[in-house]
Amino acid sequence: MSKFLTLSLLVCSLCATVRYQSFYDHKLQEFAAMKQSDLVFLGESLTMRHNWSEYRASNMGIDGDTTAGVLSRMHLASGAKTIVLMIGVNDILNQIPLNVIQRNYTKILKNFSPEQRIYVLSLLPVIDAKETKSINQKIRTLNRWLASEVKKESLSYIDLYPDFLDKNNQGLKENLTTDGIHLTPQAYKVWSKILQTKLPQ
Repeated sequence: MSKFLTLSLLVCSLCATVRYQSFYDHKLQEFAAMKQSDLVFLGESLTMRHNWSEYRASNMGIDGDTTAGVLSRMHLASGAKTIVLMIGVNDILNQIPLNVIQRNYTKILKNFSPEQRIYVLSLLPVIDAKETKSINQKIRTLNRWLASEVKKESLSYIDLYPDFLDKNNQGLKENLTTDGIHLTPQAYKVWSKILQTKLPQ
């Protein structure tokens, strides 16, 4: 690869990083200014890309966010009585070690207020392919750890994972995803149906 192409790729990567940070900062300002509902959905793109108004909830999802990101901004949801949390898949996609993800998650769980009702959602699978087998394995591993850790903290764990599995129990159902990770309207109906049986009415 020529030094010119290498430099060009580096500049493009830097521009993308700057754009994302601008987007992220804008979302933080939006959350700080919003009139917050008693119920907050906190997470990444799977949370952000759905309208949760049927729950009269505030959407505090940010595309591309990680456990470290949620840890740094969870204070913005301190006024919520109930929080529904899903985070972690971007950590795995970015090859962050599981022990780092777990450490961040432990801090998140311990930093919620005792007065808040916390519902921690399992991670969802991604589409099954040769390139994603290790990703799905890490998701399963993290989900098992998460279920145990949430119980230790006396919080509520909601396991969405089984309802999104394909017929081989290996990855995300093809009809529930737009690109192998993100979800179709039908997928959100599945998600919402499960929540309706778990969240207080």
